[in-house]
Amino acid sequence: MSGSIPKDFITDIVDMTDIVSLVDSYLPLKRKGKDHWGQCPFCDDGKNPSFSVSEQKQFYFCFKCRATGNVIGFLQSHQGYDFIESIEALAARAGIEVPYENNNAANPDRNPIYDALQNAADIYEKNLAHSDDSSHVRNYIIQERKISGDVCKKFSLGFASKSWDALSKEMLGKGISEDTLIKAGLAKRNKDNKLFDVFRDRLMFPIKDRKGRVVGFGGRVMNPDDQPKYLNTGETQVFQKSKELYGLFEALEYRKDLKEIFVVEGYMDSIAMYEHGMTNSVATLGIATNRFHIQKLLQIVNEIVFCFDGDDAGRGAAWGALKNVLPSITDGTEIKFLFLPEGEDPASLLEKYSSEKFREMSKNSNLLSEYFIERLTQASDMTSLEKKASLASKAMDLLSTMQESSIKRLLEGEVAKVTGLEMEDLKTQSKTIKYPSRIKRGSTIVNEEADKSFEATGIGSKILSVVLAYPYLAKEIKEIDKFKDFTEPEVKLMAEVVSFFQKRPEAGISDLLSTLDQESASFVGALISINDQIEEQNASAYLSDCLFTLKKSDSVTRILELKEIFESGQLSEDETFELQQHLLSNIHKLEAPEKNLLKALSQKTN
Repeated sequence: MSGSIPKDFITDIVDMTDIVSLVDSYLPLKRKGKDHWGQCPFCDDGKNPSFSVSEQKQFYFCFKCRATGNVIGFLQSHQGYDFIESIEALAARAGIEVPYENNNAANPDRNPIYDALQNAADIYEKNLAHSDDSSHVRNYIIQERKISGDVCKKFSLGFASKSWDALSKEMLGKGISEDTLIKAGLAKRNKDNKLFDVFRDRLMFPIKDRKGRVVGFGGRVMNPDDQPKYLNTGETQVFQKSKELYGLFEALEYRKDLKEIFVVEGYMDSIAMYEHGMTNSVATLGIATNRFHIQKLLQIVNEIVFCFDGDDAGRGAAWGALKNVLPSITDGTEIKFLFLPEGEDPASLLEKYSSEKFREMSKNSNLLSEYFIERLTQASDMTSLEKKASLASKAMDLLSTMQESSIKRLLEGEVAKVTGLEMEDLKTQSKTIKYPSRIKRGSTIVNEEADKSFEATGIGSKILSVVLAYPYLAKEIKEIDKFKDFTEPEVKLMAEVVSFFQKRPEAGISDLLSTLDQESASFVGALISINDQIEEQNASAYLSDCLFTLKKSDSVTRILELKEIFESGQLSEDETFELQQHLLSNIHKLEAPEKNLLKALSQKTN
């Protein structure tokens, strides 16, 4: 995109930045052995530093909370920078000017998409203030929702006219290209290739990033017969709704006074709270609260209050938010759940009561620990030992996603008290390391419910450890795509890592980490840190043996290989027996050819 940074420059600036020096400038490190150690900035590791920084591999890893990454990841996690800001910070540190592409000076803010979005926001705002067609919208805002002109201006509220192409025509007249309008999510083409506006006859809510740049829009219909009620900008180069929070920019203007942030369900809820002097609320963009939202907020405050309707839908949303917040909780973090009376929202409550009354309600809201136990016990029949064991298993699976902390231990204690199980018995409920599933960017369906469990001692992890130690050995692994079909998460990750090093043989661990999701990167960091390294002269043979074992573990793949050997007439006695066992274990799925093969093998062994 215009204003983007060349990939070669990113690689160069990462390579020339020493991670030890970078991290040490933010927190003190001491050399111990081959690595440097310090207090983890992402968790409470007490008097025993658990945060290691590897000069050799140029990455950091915490043995307690499992945080890991390279120099970019550190700046993103520690400073709250986005990717571009991290690169800019590294360049400034090195005294180098960032060579933005397409000659957009030295400022990515000059991206034409940002210009287009800001122009659109200005046009929408003008329409709301002066257009005859917007009188019903002004009445809705001022008379029905009781929002003042100053607050309207603060949030740059606007109106998209009913015309199919009014915005596009005005923007084209300003010299903004059709291509930019489409890339900005403001216009589309119909089947006749004619340009039309995405937003029409809607109250417009500009969505701003933390720099105050307009990155997208939310639009609310005024006619109740029109659908959908709310429409958001689609995914663009500058906008991912799963990572943005409405009202965050406005809240950050009072950052020095921020002690807590309220998370509400809608644009108008956040605006109404601002109207009543509560300038510390944000809203998700029509989606469930996810890990990206939570991590962004916890970089700013230590207390989050989720405001949900008290009905079943609201409590379901609260449970989803709870599960997503667990991996980010550390000692000192306070999460609350405020369930509103039926038929009420923050705006209506604030109209009935004062903001002080609302704040008092929030102080008496459910603590995360309270809601966690309440929800689990309500969902489980506690009349039998089997049901108690089931609750314990569910609870410990959820708690396994948490960082080690006092709150985690207290929650485990509450689960033990409710179920009547001893703590040691609880610990056996979840022996593998659990991580929330990856969010697939660009997908319309986001599965955040499933867990992936990495098994550090599995054969896939052993192969992965060798490749991490000696990336050049990745080229020895053939037919890597077949491993992507395995169900084990560590095998899938191994295949992903091998593919990376096959495509980029010059890359290092630091480069790899920047391509992985947080959970996978953490597991990679753990493997590097805890596994004994195979001596290089033995690595290739060890890798070959592990690959053979892995192939044997997959019945389908192994059956195909052994069938080929059988057809060549070179199947050994041991291989004959192995093939028989694979076929017998899958006998319920065998087609006629495989059944005939099994019969032939039986005759051969008789």
